[in-house]
Amino acid sequence: LKLRHIIKSVCSAPSLSRAMAASHDSVNTSGAYAPVAVAGPVDELAPPTAAHFPRRGLIAALCATALVAVGAATAARGGAQSQGLRQLPGAADLQIKAEVPGAADVPIKVEATWVQNGVFPSQAPEMDVDVQYVGAAGWGTNYDHIPTPEMCAAMCQGVEKCNAYTWVKDAGLPGCPSQCWLMEGISEKKPLKGLVSGKPPTRKPFATPPASQGAASGSLYCFALMVPEGYEEGLLKWQHDNKAGIFGCDQAAVYSNTHIRIAPAVVTQVVNSTLKCGYGGDSMSALNAWIFIEVWRKLIAIGDYKKHDWVVKVDPDAVFFPDRLSKLLVKYQGAGYINNCRYGMHGPIELFSSRAIDTLAEDYKLSWDGKAPKTCVTKMDFGQWGEDMFMDQCLSKILEVKPVPTDATLMCESHCDCNAWYWCNEGDDMVSYHPFKSIDSYKNCMANAMGSSSKATIRA
Repeated sequence: LKLRHIIKSVCSAPSLSRAMAASHDSVNTSGAYAPVAVAGPVDELAPPTAAHFPRRGLIAALCATALVAVGAATAARGGAQSQGLRQLPGAADLQIKAEVPGAADVPIKVEATWVQNGVFPSQAPEMDVDVQYVGAAGWGTNYDHIPTPEMCAAMCQGVEKCNAYTWVKDAGLPGCPSQCWLMEGISEKKPLKGLVSGKPPTRKPFATPPASQGAASGSLYCFALMVPEGYEEGLLKWQHDNKAGIFGCDQAAVYSNTHIRIAPAVVTQVVNSTLKCGYGGDSMSALNAWIFIEVWRKLIAIGDYKKHDWVVKVDPDAVFFPDRLSKLLVKYQGAGYINNCRYGMHGPIELFSSRAIDTLAEDYKLSWDGKAPKTCVTKMDFGQWGEDMFMDQCLSKILEVKPVPTDATLMCESHCDCNAWYWCNEGDDMVSYHPFKSIDSYKNCMANAMGSSSKATIRA
């Protein structure tokens, strides 16, 4: 901003004032490029050229170009004055030169709609940038707030009937403004700036994943909490039928607030809760600590976890590989529990030793009605916490369960620096991926993960 002020001061000298005024129509007050009448799409952005400065001379042209450069740099940093340019991860720095006779070449940053392989290696087929695919008659849908065309391509791969997609960089939505259109067929391809289109990668065949391999690492008691309305029941039934997720553990259980038969031999364990909660805290996450205080009470009362070495809580939409967890646990014998993220334990998968749950059970006994862990509830202010933070702080800070190692291969999700989580191919040691809320996407993620032996991205 200081540089911009200096340039404007110099360029406002009387001898240049009329030249600057002449250039005003082609350079807006933010310093970003304004639309210029050129051959091509109507919204094409172009730099000022000699045509914009008739009879005004080289110095005035360079002053205007310098202001444009400062404005573009401000826009790339998200400056308050920049409205025309938005910086997207992966945008290329295109070199545009001032077309003024005798002037030196002045490089100026201009944002590209998308650069495939710009941020991390792309796993999608070659994309058509600044092209719209118009859907043919048949199936189609769209999703809001999809930040990259790479993620849009992965979403298309995760829906069996999707054969093409178009990503809209700015659909005018609040927050992340981008949108993803999925379609069954294409009727035509139209040049349109700000859109990226393509076809999904070939889908890998699905095979039943290996089960838990107890023995040296210890046996697994795995459970999920299911909300009775919505997608979770169907997702868990599919996992059961395909021996996937928690149903690959040594013992599995599903908890809910009503009796539901997931399979002939699997009926939900009923907890006394509405399973409803608000959202809040720094990340606007579910404030579900009290819900899981009841779930843990029920689990402790049933007592099946005592037959096993490890207790694993898994969200229904987390793609989970018990065999990989078994291999990982060989090096963590004696741990109290294992943290899954450097920012603190996250809820999609939580891993505790049975000893840690025994310690929690003793704290439940201290309460007058046995319905909550007394010391943890009375010594922590957890009104704005989710259940994951409650358990992490309760066990480590209050009940002093130790040791608590951290292992990033327990979970891949965007909230813990796994940027390309949606491709599900972070290597054959990644224990879980989150979130995948449909059967198609869950199955596709599992197939990708089982067909991958090398990591796709660099984890921070």
